[in-house]
Amino acid sequence: MTKKTYQDKDRDLDALLKDIETWFSGQGYEIQTNKTDKTWFLQAAKTEMWRKAVGASRAFNVLIQGQPKDFSVELSTGEWASNLAAGGVAAVLTGGVTLLVSGLAAGWSKKIEGDLWNFIDQKVMFGEKAKSVQELVVVKTKNTLEEKLKQLRNAYDQGFIDEVAYNAKKLEIEGQMRVTYQNAETEGKLIKLKSLLDAGILTQGEFEMKKAEFMREPSNSELDVQISKLNAALAAAIITQEEYESKKATIQRESELGGKIKQLENARDAGIITREEFDKKKLALLV
Repeated sequence: MTKKTYQDKDRDLDALLKDIETWFSGQGYEIQTNKTDKTWFLQAAKTEMWRKAVGASRAFNVLIQGQPKDFSVELSTGEWASNLAAGGVAAVLTGGVTLLVSGLAAGWSKKIEGDLWNFIDQKVMFGEKAKSVQELVVVKTKNTLEEKLKQLRNAYDQGFIDEVAYNAKKLEIEGQMRVTYQNAETEGKLIKLKSLLDAGILTQGEFEMKKAEFMREPSNSELDVQISKLNAALAAAIITQEEYESKKATIQRESELGGKIKQLENARDAGIITREEFDKKKLALLV
């Protein structure tokens, strides 16, 4: 049994376990995994016939514990769990772990252990970083919308909806996906911007002006939603091409105006322009 501790690495431990699973699977191992709070566990074993041939009746265990910045990885061998999901990680580990027996099995175990540690060290050093809260939200939303697209396609293939309805719904869902990505990107920029303010690199005025620029992006997201709905209405023949062009131009003008007014409001709130200057400039935009 060998164990390593990794500190200040900020690694996605779900991704690390998945990489280890792929590593074993690529070499013909049978895999089973289990995850609990701050614990990731994997068992890998060759076929029953192969194990008997080399005298290796036990399975490899990989135990990851901790959190993205500080975690440990432990390699051992133990009995293959007949139902890892039901028994849980604790049941497997308390059943006893050991190194493989001598002879061919021992040499095989040592070789796999060395190769696996080299692989894990590389993944910890260069692997995927832990996802932020914003990234996790995007991934979850993306998966949900992709599932909706899949269900929509199945409904169309089975004849429950016609082509017009399918295209209309598809455009609407794709628009929602674009909005999700844009909102996440804007949120990430604002977090970085706030860190620059807190570090004293930006003044409050500079922060507010930059924030005003970034805050125009959500309006672009709203614009995408409205245009996606227009596209869906056009595809479903609810509106004509002429009505589509007219409504799209109106939405774009209103969005552009809203962005400019938002910039003025941020400049006013940051003390860059006076209230009188704000009212004058806003009136000029509205005329």
